[in-house]
Amino acid sequence: MNCDYCFMKRVTGALIFVMLLTTACSSAQESPLQPAAEEAPATAEIVDGGPSASELPPTDPDVMYHVFSGEVMGADGDFSAAAAEYLEAALLSDDPEIAERATRIAVSAGEWQMVTLASDRWAMLDPANLEARELAAGSRLREGDYVGAEFQLAEILKLTENDPASGWRIVTALLVPVNDQVRANKVLDRLSEKFNGSENADALFARSQLAARFGELGKADDYIDQAIELEPERADLLAWSGRLAVNTGNEPRALKRYQQAWRVDPADQQVAMAYAELLKRSGDLDAAQDVLAQVPDTPEMRFARIVFSLDAGDRESAESLYAGFSSATYANASDAAFQAAQSAELLGYQRDAIDWYKKVTGQQSLRSILRQAFLLAELDDVEDARNLLARLRTQSDNSVKSQSYLAESQILQEAGLQDAALQLLHDALAELPDNIALRYTRALLAVGLQQLDLAESDLRQIISEDPDNAAALNALGYTLADLTERYDEAEQLILQAYALQPDDASIIDSMGWISYRLGRLEEAEAYMREAWKLMRNAEIAAHLGEVLWARGQKDEARSLWQLGLEMESDSEVLIKTMQRFGELP
Repeated sequence: MNCDYCFMKRVTGALIFVMLLTTACSSAQESPLQPAAEEAPATAEIVDGGPSASELPPTDPDVMYHVFSGEVMGADGDFSAAAAEYLEAALLSDDPEIAERATRIAVSAGEWQMVTLASDRWAMLDPANLEARELAAGSRLREGDYVGAEFQLAEILKLTENDPASGWRIVTALLVPVNDQVRANKVLDRLSEKFNGSENADALFARSQLAARFGELGKADDYIDQAIELEPERADLLAWSGRLAVNTGNEPRALKRYQQAWRVDPADQQVAMAYAELLKRSGDLDAAQDVLAQVPDTPEMRFARIVFSLDAGDRESAESLYAGFSSATYANASDAAFQAAQSAELLGYQRDAIDWYKKVTGQQSLRSILRQAFLLAELDDVEDARNLLARLRTQSDNSVKSQSYLAESQILQEAGLQDAALQLLHDALAELPDNIALRYTRALLAVGLQQLDLAESDLRQIISEDPDNAAALNALGYTLADLTERYDEAEQLILQAYALQPDDASIIDSMGWISYRLGRLEEAEAYMREAWKLMRNAEIAAHLGEVLWARGQKDEARSLWQLGLEMESDSEVLIKTMQRFGELP
């Protein structure tokens, strides 16, 4: 398209915008929106959220100029600049709708200093607007301005004086994420003093939650006990007290509190489940089942009860509950079918599960189709499973296509058809060359097939596109450490992954493995013991056992390998390790 034409088209649009703006009516309405998350795409807020610039009320030329500039910047994709322009408009205008839009655009752009200024302006122009106060308080806390945040939190409590429970919940929700324990507590102390918090159960509840957030469980217990003394028949207070008792290992107290909460509100599903679990732990299975039976019957609750019964070893009750899906009448038939299908899977009725999954529509339909495919494969109908997934791909977007390819690849590998799985992934990447999940899966399969050049090429391509992909860094580093002698290169890759995700058990295991390959046995053992604490699986058992064997701790190594076999009797890594050391034929 001719560039002069593009420019003239844009200018013409701008002139039309100005004409509309100067004649717009002054009562634009906007549906309330929740504050966007930090990572939320900015485009939705700029393009779709709130009134368009042409709907804003007439105002002076300076405000109009900044609003217009903000819209143009947003249309060009420069959302930070759009937020800045709208902020200027908000500071010049007395219209709360402009301030509100400035706030929302700044939130979407992730410009939190601008959010603070814009939301303050919004709250000043519309002082009774609770959402404006929340955004103003939250953004100030985020920026470390506890004085300004305290002012806004106090205003929230004033606005909710007829519903103090709501007000203190908002205050708690805003203070819980902060990192500065001392300052957060001081803010809550002053608010509590100002609003007579010592005589308010909701204020004490808020203080208990904040204390728990900072690990002060003793203080949290004291505050919630005071709240219960004021309002002993509140299930939420009693349940929170029970939850604290569970966290401190005081099961008798937890059982007592949850029992009290359940008696206040026996229909509360979460309270009933927690109470039933504690009863099960204490050996009173019949009482636990009675508690759950009093919760209103929903598909989700019936499934939860089936899970509970199976966990408790009561298959008879689980079977009876599952049979009830066929006769029960639920408002949402699709949801009921999905929960029934999951229940059938748990009970080992694959054909029943497939039939139930076929009845699922709506949001769970994709998951249901994928589960049908896996169940067909379990029944040795691999071709039917593949045909089902192939049909799914013919009428789907790229995200669904990717999931169907990944599912089919897994089915083929579990059926021992690795070469077919690799060819499938070749075809998938020919169609979806930018899909990292497919490329990563092909890399891991290539490792298993000893096609190291392909594996390394795929993993390096992922790392080139996403240098902070810890999984790819770890996979490449571990592969080089395990199957080559390029130890220095392997260690650098694993160290990069470890720096990104130091608490990931598989990466910690890799740290141990490269240490072992470099002869640093004591260091290797330390890393692998840490990995074993975080995640017990056969591969980590194999690695830790090998290091222990090398250090002369053969009995412990044998015990560890046996434990690994109990977890995963078909673990190829563990079986080969034990065979190398003569512990398996």
